[in-house]
Amino acid sequence: MSTEINATLLKSDINKGNKIVITTGMALFAMFFGAGNIVFPLFLGANSGQNIIESALGFLLAGVGVPFLGLMATSLYQGDYHLFFNRLGKWPAFLMITFLMIIIGPLAAMPRTEATTFNALLPFLPDFLKNNSIFSLCYCGIVFLLAYRETKVVSILGLILSPIKIVSFSILVFLGLLFSEVPLESNYTSWQSFQLAIGHGYNTMDLLATFFYCAVAFKAIEQTAHQYPTANSTTMTIKACILGALITGAVYIGFMIVAYTHASALQGLKEEQMISAISYAVLGKLGGLFVCVAVSFACVATALALAEVCSAYLYKEIFKERLSKRNCLLIVIITTYLISNLGFQGIMHFSMPILNVVYPALIVLCIMNILHKWKGIKMVKFPVLFTILASAFISFL
Repeated sequence: MSTEINATLLKSDINKGNKIVITTGMALFAMFFGAGNIVFPLFLGANSGQNIIESALGFLLAGVGVPFLGLMATSLYQGDYHLFFNRLGKWPAFLMITFLMIIIGPLAAMPRTEATTFNALLPFLPDFLKNNSIFSLCYCGIVFLLAYRETKVVSILGLILSPIKIVSFSILVFLGLLFSEVPLESNYTSWQSFQLAIGHGYNTMDLLATFFYCAVAFKAIEQTAHQYPTANSTTMTIKACILGALITGAVYIGFMIVAYTHASALQGLKEEQMISAISYAVLGKLGGLFVCVAVSFACVATALALAEVCSAYLYKEIFKERLSKRNCLLIVIITTYLISNLGFQGIMHFSMPILNVVYPALIVLCIMNILHKWKGIKMVKFPVLFTILASAFISFL
């Protein structure tokens, strides 16, 4: 009898653990799938032509594979990005973390979510909101209110915003494929398309955020996993990361194929304008509005996650709790508002050179930290420093 009871309890623990994994995996998808994750697959699909497979492979490698590498590496350090970066040394770790926080927060990634939302909704906005400064003020105000309430961010992202996005994007992809057109030819070679896709995978900035998102996911899992004797937080976090990566990759492929089969409707458009154009072309005005609202949910979800992570870092690490968390959040939101007025292309103009230098170094750091956990290899500072110098030399030639 006791054996049957234990088996029942074990099965119950597994089911509850799977529910946590699914919720957290969906939350990770919601965190990652923001501005660049929407516009870049569409741009690549519309411009890849006969090289669509090469573009898809390149973007999946850089846009899914690399961030997943970061998630897995950070999971091995209990989701603690301090432990992860401290292998570089105390002060290098502090400087690196702070730099990444600024880039993924108010200096680039958060303002880009506003710029993408503005361009997606622009055809449907009333006249008084067609000014980016006014729209940005409303957008940043909404993000502030949601973050200020300090609700259960992971639950909101995983249980509410993710399903809305998945349903709306699935409708767009399904109908886009159902009423597909003849694809256009591309002037790019296969290798050029692959390189372009790798670069746009970098531009999603997902690897920069992955270390901090993993901390949120690991904490959320750890808070509930301890209730179940059979649960392992690290294993569950890795499973959640795999689920989030699979969903993200599937949506990427869907977006690329839809843009590939409707390329004629997207020619001559800027990257940030493509989501509203493809939605309108496939679904009409009302359907396009529905998808663009879902895009807004996607961007707000990403901005909310970033605002939570960045304000918490300011509160604990920079101001050492001498400044209230509300004021730290205000600093993040106000800076986001100011930078968002540069527009999508303006933000990308100054952020791309930074990404070209930082991304390779972070990839090397992830690999060395994984090898440290699996093989006991201690070397890390020289490979990372060498990669930074080499990337900087190549980028600024």
